[in-house]
Amino acid sequence: MKMPMMKSLSLQRMKEYKARLNRVMDYIEMHREKEFNLEELAQVACFSKYHFHRIFHSLAGETLFAFIQRLRLEKAAGLLAANHDTPVTSIALDCGFSSSSAFARAFKGQFGMTAGHWRRTRQTLYIRKKNIDIPFEDLSFSRLRGQVEIRDMGALTLAYIRYTGPYEGDSKLFEKLYKKLYQWAFPRDLVSEMTMNLTVYHDHIDVTSHDKLRISVSITVPPETEVAGEIGKMTLPKGRYACARFHLGSTDYYEAWQWLFSDWLPKSGYQPGDGPGYEYLPFIQDEAGSAGKLTVDICIPVKPL
Repeated sequence: MKMPMMKSLSLQRMKEYKARLNRVMDYIEMHREKEFNLEELAQVACFSKYHFHRIFHSLAGETLFAFIQRLRLEKAAGLLAANHDTPVTSIALDCGFSSSSAFARAFKGQFGMTAGHWRRTRQTLYIRKKNIDIPFEDLSFSRLRGQVEIRDMGALTLAYIRYTGPYEGDSKLFEKLYKKLYQWAFPRDLVSEMTMNLTVYHDHIDVTSHDKLRISVSITVPPETEVAGEIGKMTLPKGRYACARFHLGSTDYYEAWQWLFSDWLPKSGYQPGDGPGYEYLPFIQDEAGSAGKLTVDICIPVKPL
């Protein structure tokens, strides 16, 4: 009996370590423009500052500094592609770089080209058909149809399970993660008709190495909800979102995100805001479900252009 008990205890401890790692990653993501110090981040993770750097490196597969730098550069890459008129220096400073020269060196080291070359060659991270006139009220693209609403969303407290790695088109992965989350939530009476199902995307699938892509399969919970182990808790701050409703099969999601960024966003008068985008799955599914598709709202933070 001793060996199974020791193995179970070891798994619980590893889940606790990963939960603390997720907590500090969320903190960095929400404050990526500020200048961090080791003591501050170690306190967020509840680890000793003398050992936190080594723990982070061993669990995340990259150093703490490399993670912070990568998040800032990937954010800048997205802003460069989506905001053609914003000066490169402004984007660099907004993403937490101390100077344009420091940003230029780091960007070229990460992507193998200058920020200006990236902007000229990519134009947008989502490349799709050009010169398509799509009315705002009746948005259609390829096989997809949807409507976009601008919503002022209140803050959302989420309980989540974090996954790191490739996920595109893997419906079984999402089913597994949601099943595990609901097995935790149901006994705690956290599921009702008001519960929202969200998948939060922390990284950009066209920029981040696929083995480092992070998603959080989530449900809304009361702010006072207690979590532990692999179940984490985070808050999406209040803000303005563009929410596009689609009827999607398992292989349609990437194309829907592409359309939202490459066709709708440039014509909308908005630009991407701060914070991650997410997919919202309404409990009530319409006739799309009978065709093997789900009704999905893709929501991205926006601000005036």
